[in-house]
Amino acid sequence: MNARIALFALLLTTAGTAAADDNARATFRGNEFIAGGYVDLEERIERNAFVSGGDVTVGGYVGRDLYAAGGDVRLEGEVDGDLRMAGGTLRISPEAEVRGDATLAGGSMVVDGTVSGDLGAYGERIVLDGTVSGNVDFTGDKLRLGPHARVEGELTYRGGNAIVLETGAQVIGGIHRTTREPDWHRIGHGAAIVGGITLSLGMVLLGAVLVLGMPGFTRDAGALIRRKPWHALGIGCATLIGVPIALALLAVTIVGIPLALLLAFAYGALLMLGYLIGAIFVGDFALERIDAGKLQSVWWRALALLLAIVAIAILHRVPVVGELAWTVLFLAGLGAFTLRAWQGFRDDRAAA
Repeated sequence: MNARIALFALLLTTAGTAAADDNARATFRGNEFIAGGYVDLEERIERNAFVSGGDVTVGGYVGRDLYAAGGDVRLEGEVDGDLRMAGGTLRISPEAEVRGDATLAGGSMVVDGTVSGDLGAYGERIVLDGTVSGNVDFTGDKLRLGPHARVEGELTYRGGNAIVLETGAQVIGGIHRTTREPDWHRIGHGAAIVGGITLSLGMVLLGAVLVLGMPGFTRDAGALIRRKPWHALGIGCATLIGVPIALALLAVTIVGIPLALLLAFAYGALLMLGYLIGAIFVGDFALERIDAGKLQSVWWRALALLLAIVAIAILHRVPVVGELAWTVLFLAGLGAFTLRAWQGFRDDRAAA
């Protein structure tokens, strides 16, 4: 396996520390998938855009929905569909426009632009100083409507403090404070949204890079599950249990602590890659049953992977059976990735 390609795939899991020129990008039927340290999207996207990074700015036009996650995320352009943003600091600039609904989840967020649909915001500090044509739902500790804020629908909020209205703020449908659920429960729900959106974007982007950038490796790893299912399952169990034990033994010695910390991050990435190999196996298996010839196209395989991730997520919600199937698939994928990576390492050493 090419070491630089493998390292690049692992770095995508920590895109927030990557440099701007390390961005990864893929296009599938007009949909854009972008990940990196600094992402500045200025061009016109006709369909959906999925963006993830440490510092994200979207200043162009998105024809359908925009999904953005990162440390600092800003919308300065137009979104013709819905907007989903998650991160530490979020902002919809005054010149920005969202023609559908907008959902924001993070630490601090400022909405100065225009939202034609409903606005939902969940975080610690929320400031609205723009226009919302629909309803607004806020959950947070510090909530404020600026002097230029205009809400044509109803504003519902939950928080430890009363909402602050500056002179000039308008709420046509009225303001209502609700305590139907504990405040911290709602804030926790917002945090879950942040984690869910970020993880979903990261998995989709990393999976696309794996299939498009390493087609042979992913195809071989997925095939290992079919040829040696019990072998892959056993190696997966051994990896899942054995690596933490090895890390604990390293951490006992002072000299081994830095190495243990480094390997702990790699172990987290390995778990994600194992799950993706399981999803790739499901996608390739289904695609082969539909049209075996399409297995030669990395674009069809990437699409099948995306659908497989959705199907696995739905299956995981089925009590007992779904959880058991998900666990088996994950362990088999983890074992298959480990086997294929070891095979590539062994072949590279033999060639050297």
